[in-house]
Amino acid sequence: MNPDTSLVGKKIRQIREAMGLSRPKFAELLQVPPTTLKNYELGYREVGGAFLVALSQHPELHKYTLWLLSDTTVPEAGQVSPES
Repeated sequence: MNPDTSLVGKKIRQIREAMGLSRPKFAELLQVPPTTLKNYELGYREVGGAFLVALSQHPELHKYTLWLLSDTTVPEAGQVSPES
């Protein structure tokens, strides 16, 4: 398992949990199969670029983009972490 893949997957799970969504509901929101999301979250599969673009462009999720990709936040620009 690639550590970077696992870290991104864990962050995706944190975002999902912060939104209070089940894995199937979050997968539906991003139009991916629930098993694909599960594989991302558990680090079994590398997160694809198309998924990251979909997440970053989704109106309810784009606020997490900077944190997801660089582990930083800029609250004044609307970029937060799930803990914010």
